[in-house]
Amino acid sequence: MRQSTKGDDMADEALISERLDRFFDELHRIDVAYADYGRRVGLPASALCVLDYLYDHDGASQKAICEYTMLPRQTVNNVVSSFVEQGYVRLAESEGDRRVKAVRLTEEGRRYCNAMIAPERAAEYRAMSGLDPALRDAMVRGMEVFGREFRRRLGEARV
Repeated sequence: MRQSTKGDDMADEALISERLDRFFDELHRIDVAYADYGRRVGLPASALCVLDYLYDHDGASQKAICEYTMLPRQTVNNVVSSFVEQGYVRLAESEGDRRVKAVRLTEEGRRYCNAMIAPERAAEYRAMSGLDPALRDAMVRGMEVFGREFRRRLGEARV
């Protein structure tokens, strides 16, 4: 068996750095594509993000929307207020806590949400279905493993 040398370690480090760059560059390009889609349909990225969450979580609290989307509370509040004014959502009492308001899509809001989000979801589906099933599985498995390891390592990081 061959011994690892300093040169091998440096080559491995360079390869890992290059793969990380490619990985995060591609994630950035995906984010840019979502933002571009939002601009084309006349929605700021924050509003598109809230609609995307409500598409699957109608009746969520603003806190839940903030936690999932990582948008600031004030941004989510502004988006929700705008949607209330436009008649797309209404605020209702939460079933579990009367102090918490659930953001519920109105019928018009459900149609609007579907019109904005369904094409995005269809593009995601077509992109994924165009991959070989083995590549699809490897990509998802790899992302799950990387994500778990990254969260653990970042949680251990000290400044």
